[in-house]
Amino acid sequence: MSSPIHRTSSPSRLSHLGFRAKEALIYPVQDWRRRRIQERTQPTEIINQKEICLVGMRRSGNHAVLNWIRSQQPGDVCLLNNVAAGTNPYRYKSDNLRRYHPEHHKQAEVYRQQASGNLIKRDCLIYSYEDWSLRQIIQPRFERNRDLYVGKSGKSFELLVLRDPFNLFASRLKQNFVATKARKLPMVEMWLEHAREFVGESGYLKRNRICISYNRWFSNMDYRRSLADQLDIPFSDAGLENISAFGGGSSFDGTGDDSRLSGRASALDVTNRWRQFADDPRFQSLFASEALWHYSTQIFGELPGTDSLQSRHFI
Repeated sequence: MSSPIHRTSSPSRLSHLGFRAKEALIYPVQDWRRRRIQERTQPTEIINQKEICLVGMRRSGNHAVLNWIRSQQPGDVCLLNNVAAGTNPYRYKSDNLRRYHPEHHKQAEVYRQQASGNLIKRDCLIYSYEDWSLRQIIQPRFERNRDLYVGKSGKSFELLVLRDPFNLFASRLKQNFVATKARKLPMVEMWLEHAREFVGESGYLKRNRICISYNRWFSNMDYRRSLADQLDIPFSDAGLENISAFGGGSSFDGTGDDSRLSGRASALDVTNRWRQFADDPRFQSLFASEALWHYSTQIFGELPGTDSLQSRHFI
């Protein structure tokens, strides 16, 4: 008789459970201890001359804006792309590399050292959040530990990138990004949350908040120049034409050297993506919210042709 088969969790499953246990039990204790030490010593040293936190939904043009900022910002710039809400950004990147990209163990160790308090002085630290609720991002635990996690900053900016819902939802459907990382906040509701913050009806982002219309950023050089001035960045428009490999590049045109428009991002037809989904019932059903139409018109104006979607729901 053959011996019984003992089922065990896969290494990836065990790794995930271990990570969750650290997040829930070990890391909070470590943070508390470090914070108590920091409170007693009261460090005043500036670690980041500039700190930029960028928030947006996936497919909102986050990576294009990030690449544009990083390409123009002089000096030593560190970009921590797509970190998890409520966590130490360096710790999250270190754990992520160790779990999914063990070949990058040297970079993971650099991040681990910074997560443990050995922070590196930089001209600019940039970190970004994708598909998180603003309430999750600006939570008391993170705000209490912000200086502990990333160090004191000379200047701090919080950026919100918003794209019109028609082309955003079309791009997300193309990539099958319907769900968000906030399980209780569906895609449409998350867009509305970000839109209310954009127009100033809520106030989650408080550190030099800059709201960026991706539509205007993509099409208007004067608008980009104004944003660069607000961010205290010498304007050159460097990085504008690059199609970032982060996030898979363009949903419709590929990424990097694989893209037929590589090096010509301004040629992307980013304002008419929605037309490819205009007859898709899944897409049509997303526009049954009167609030969505209200904020879309207020922020982006009336997009030509989209009234055909509105007529399906409202008379």
